[in-house]
Amino acid sequence: MENLPTNPHDWALWLLEQLQGLQNAGPHWEGTLPDNWEFDSIAQAIPAVLGAMADSATRRIEFKPKNGSVFQTCEELVDGPRRRSVPTLFTVRDLGYTHGRDQAVPLAIQHYVAAVKLWKCLASFADYEREGGNHLLFIKSFDAKLWLVADYAAADLLLLPKLEEFAKQYFEDEHHKDQKRNIVRAALLETFKSNPSVRFAELISSFTDFADRVRSSYTLYTQDFSFEKLRAEVDKQNREDTLRLNKTFSEIQNQLLALPAALLAAGAAIKEESWSTNIPVLMGVGIFMWVIWQLVANQTSSIDAIAGEIDLRRTKLADQPQEISSGVLGLFDGLNKRVRRQRSILRQIRYAVCAVFLVVVVLVIRAQWPSLPDSIANWAVELWAQLQNREITK
Repeated sequence: MENLPTNPHDWALWLLEQLQGLQNAGPHWEGTLPDNWEFDSIAQAIPAVLGAMADSATRRIEFKPKNGSVFQTCEELVDGPRRRSVPTLFTVRDLGYTHGRDQAVPLAIQHYVAAVKLWKCLASFADYEREGGNHLLFIKSFDAKLWLVADYAAADLLLLPKLEEFAKQYFEDEHHKDQKRNIVRAALLETFKSNPSVRFAELISSFTDFADRVRSSYTLYTQDFSFEKLRAEVDKQNREDTLRLNKTFSEIQNQLLALPAALLAAGAAIKEESWSTNIPVLMGVGIFMWVIWQLVANQTSSIDAIAGEIDLRRTKLADQPQEISSGVLGLFDGLNKRVRRQRSILRQIRYAVCAVFLVVVVLVIRAQWPSLPDSIANWAVELWAQLQNREITK
């Protein structure tokens, strides 16, 4: 009793191997348990999912191997929900193959797994599904729609050429995914014209034609989405961004023209030893400089916002395939240079504002204390002389 199976699949195989007089009784299999096994313990240990029925008087056991994913033929395997999903662990006895354990995969199983993969790919693009995902609806317009039904048998399974590559490029790759969905939908409708409902078996037999239609349509789309078209769009947006950058400077240029005028007016208005005149002049110039400083700060923020938008567009283009992005990213070099230039101009304006204010302050100081600059100069000369004398003494 220590070596009994631990899962429904292995229990189904164990019963098929151990029962004597084994018979296929339609929906179930039945046989007699050998005398060397304790009947009641075995009957209680069989998983309920196998639908087992045991008669202790005759030692007869009935069970359903399919419930444990053990099938006699591929025809039994390809049925019901298994047409849409491959069991993780299953056995086909006619092939002597256990999926999930055996390394060598029979051709029939390869075709089955490929068919399920194709179904799942199409299900991911379907507009609607019903009956637990057994029917997929693809809608192009009110009059153009198609139901695809998960209906096929083992005899319908065929080689699906380059399915892995096809699935990866058109279903799994996120690039142009919405357009690919439209292309797949249109290809299905074109392949099965005037047919509102199609068995999946028909698509399997027409896979090559269907895949060629998808590839051709996508090629036409990418040609329309050409490098020249992308370059034209980037050029257009860059021109708009350039105008916006230029506007950030032109919006304050009239106020900047007042800087030299403010300096001249302040210089003319300042009077010697007259606080009543010089203090208002100094305050007026200070307020004017503060306003200009705030205008420059606002324009700097505008340039930063525009630069952020440019970087976002550049990042999106960099995510495109290299054959597209490599020839377009260079168009941003001139725009980035203009951003740096505008930032440099605004910094220079700030320096100019500070310089004007400092000049006015110096003029006021000289007007209030005319002898102060000479005193400072004399003090500097005397200090220098003292330092020189110390050096000579040493």
